[in-house]
Amino acid sequence: MKILAIIPARGGSKSIPLKNIRKLDGMPLVAHTIRSAKKAKKINRIIVSTDSEKIAEIAKKYGAEIPFLRPKKFARDDSSTLDVVRHALQFLEENENYVPDIVTILLPTSPFRPPNLIDKTINTLKNTNATSVVSVHSAKLHPFKGFTFEKNFLKPFIRDHLKYYQRQKLPPLYHTTGAAYTFWNSTLKKYGHYYGPRMIPIISDDDKTNIDVDYIFDFFVAEMTSKYWKKYAVKLRKS
Repeated sequence: MKILAIIPARGGSKSIPLKNIRKLDGMPLVAHTIRSAKKAKKINRIIVSTDSEKIAEIAKKYGAEIPFLRPKKFARDDSSTLDVVRHALQFLEENENYVPDIVTILLPTSPFRPPNLIDKTINTLKNTNATSVVSVHSAKLHPFKGFTFEKNFLKPFIRDHLKYYQRQKLPPLYHTTGAAYTFWNSTLKKYGHYYGPRMIPIISDDDKTNIDVDYIFDFFVAEMTSKYWKKYAVKLRKS
């Protein structure tokens, strides 16, 4: 079975300039995701979709393939991951006659994903009737306790918000983490998106795994976590 990992890593980033090649714990950010993909047991091909020759050079160094440089029209601020994945799959089919059975999208903004999480999404997809399997975490900020801002005043997001005065009364809500979006290639072809109608979650409430590096503060959190979290957690458990 052909199982392809696609790592989208464009060169432009407004929030953190050159984010994907900035060093985290001695390695470029994108290299952490490549390393996880290489350690996963189920993946048999890894490509990085990038418009940057510098990122391409670094990705090759760490063991990923660069079968193309992504066209600029798919590397803008408003370019969607869906467009990037479609372009990659179309290129591979037209130029290499390569059509994977399963695809997993691994965002480089999730540097601490464990390889077994990737394998778990793949195994779950293969052993169920899911159209996709995605990594998620429980929402810490629930919209039912949120407010909108209208006519100079805060308005509850939902009318009966007061009944959710306890966290335990909130209905479960989850957000995708970016660690893995795994789907059948046929899901994308049939439904026009990699989710499809039957999404199964892999729930991770490990704070380190769920770190998502989008802004400068996130990078700071990632660096501090990498340096100090393990020792700090052990210290707290002993106290």
